[in-house]
Amino acid sequence: MYSTTASTTHSTVASSGSIKDPSLPDENVSFEKASKFGRIIVKAPNAVSQLTLAKAIQEIKKLPASDFVNSGNRIRQVELVASEYSKVSQHPTQVTFDAAGKLSDTEAFEKKFAPHTDSIKAMCKEALQTMGQKLNWKDLSIGVRCNVLRYPFTPEQTEIRNMEWHKDGCNLSMTTLLSPYYQHGNGFTGGELSFAQDSLVSPGVPVAGTIKTLEYKNPGDGFIFDGLKSLHKVEEMHVLHEIKDGEEIVERLLLLCFAWPSIRDVIALSKALGEENLV
Repeated sequence: MYSTTASTTHSTVASSGSIKDPSLPDENVSFEKASKFGRIIVKAPNAVSQLTLAKAIQEIKKLPASDFVNSGNRIRQVELVASEYSKVSQHPTQVTFDAAGKLSDTEAFEKKFAPHTDSIKAMCKEALQTMGQKLNWKDLSIGVRCNVLRYPFTPEQTEIRNMEWHKDGCNLSMTTLLSPYYQHGNGFTGGELSFAQDSLVSPGVPVAGTIKTLEYKNPGDGFIFDGLKSLHKVEEMHVLHEIKDGEEIVERLLLLCFAWPSIRDVIALSKALGEENLV
């Protein structure tokens, strides 16, 4: 999912015609198996509860947001971080999942948030807890970071389209839909999330036959996916009815949780998840 720091990691092809993973130096993986090896797509329904969601959205609406343009679309990134931490806002902060899988040691993580964001903090922690439960994280300390993006529909922007295939610049991401599809007697449609295997020959280009498109069913639903060998993109979105000047805008709100487990851990997860892994 896009943030203003999104980046792409290139894979390499060994001269023997097999893929040599940097975390497994003695293991060559055939091209036939490579499409799933190290890749993760997991559904996370009810990643955030409706009560937590409603409270957090009220705080999000009060926070400033910075605009950026992506493929001609205006998107807004909410300023979650306190001003004194602005220079390190993109740096991950360590949190811990204890022996029972419970999220703990979140003091440093919470300290970076702007004032009057208690409900947003609760939402981010709830999402990270869901992420940890889905991936069975126990006895683990891991670097994480959260963002909120606003996709506004206005009289000038009635659709969002042509979003690019990309990676988030982290090893694992979880995106969670925060806003309802219907708002203020209006709403939007679309915004599914598509995934694909990254091409070894042309990094950043999806491999034919590997594309899967999944829909957020309800607010609070999320997806967890890798940033090692998978690309993703947001599909087109359209406002349902024309928005006239003076009317309330329609917005798609998205929570992004980024995590940095080791490459070896991601590869192990891609195998251990079994049928939950939708690649």
